[in-house]
Amino acid sequence: MSHDEFFMETHIRKKKAQADPTRWVEDRAETTHGRYKINLEEYTQNLPLNEQGERPPISDEEEKSIWLSTVGGPKKGIAYGLSDKSFRRYRAGLQGIGTSAQGETIDSSAISSMEEKIAKLTAELEETKAREKKNFDTLQGQLERRDKQFDLLQGQLANLLACGAFPIPRSPPLPHLPAMKVLGHYMKMVLHKKFIECCVLLNKVVNLSIFCCWLFE
Repeated sequence: MSHDEFFMETHIRKKKAQADPTRWVEDRAETTHGRYKINLEEYTQNLPLNEQGERPPISDEEEKSIWLSTVGGPKKGIAYGLSDKSFRRYRAGLQGIGTSAQGETIDSSAISSMEEKIAKLTAELEETKAREKKNFDTLQGQLERRDKQFDLLQGQLANLLACGAFPIPRSPPLPHLPAMKVLGHYMKMVLHKKFIECCVLLNKVVNLSIFCCWLFE
């Protein structure tokens, strides 16, 4: 039984004879039913046609929704002309729809939040990459300058050795050492200081190179 049939069954007086006119239990019932039929017809006419060129039948939930709109909605949990059982079933369906819509809203919010986090992390990653590249370029420039300084010092040292600019310090005679060992001893004493300086500089350059390789590995 449709809602329309149920309402007429419960709001029209029983006829004593077939020829008796239709009598509603109250004027409100007749007026409400008339408005409902008009609203139902308008709603049906606005439905899109299906593949067969016909308008699809409306569901019980749609009928109840039109009825509630006609009577002005429920008041204190009761809808005029709608049985308690039908109204509870209809309200439970609306709550289910609300829960589903709420879930979709939550999912949409979660996705939006994740997209914002991804965009933020991507921006931070780009900033970090740019900062590391800048640091790498700076360290590479420093390393190149150190290499040039080392090459310059090495060239100067070679020139000094070639022109004999280092004075040979006096030392006690070493009669028991061969001539080549004596000369080597003198050269070690003269070049010891310069050699240590060059070694220190070279060690710094090597350490810097190792640090750069480790940092950008």
